[in-house]
Amino acid sequence: MHIVLREAADAGRHATITAVERRLGIAHPTFYRNFPHLITWFKQQQAASQQTPEGPAVPNCRPSTDKIADLRRENRNLRTTVKVYAEALRQLTLDYAELESRLEHKMGVINLASRRSEHD
Repeated sequence: MHIVLREAADAGRHATITAVERRLGIAHPTFYRNFPHLITWFKQQQAASQQTPEGPAVPNCRPSTDKIADLRRENRNLRTTVKVYAEALRQLTLDYAELESRLEHKMGVINLASRRSEHD
């Protein structure tokens, strides 16, 4: 947490709990559930650092090229992950439909929708 606070101060930006979570590799809900005392401490450190004047604050209007590259890489990784999950869901849906059809056939269930289409 100290590292994130120091990096944010050096970059002239506001440190966030999300940055700490990313640094530690911990999911947001897990961090809030297991480390509420660290969150309280972090917020106190944020408040204390805002009260000490360090000269005129110059807002960082333009994100650095490294940050943009990181965001683009993260975006690509997320898109890949979404594609993998979508394919897994598609496959599970097909497997479910096949198993349901087999079970209905084995149990002797008559599908009324298919019978209606045969007689039309």
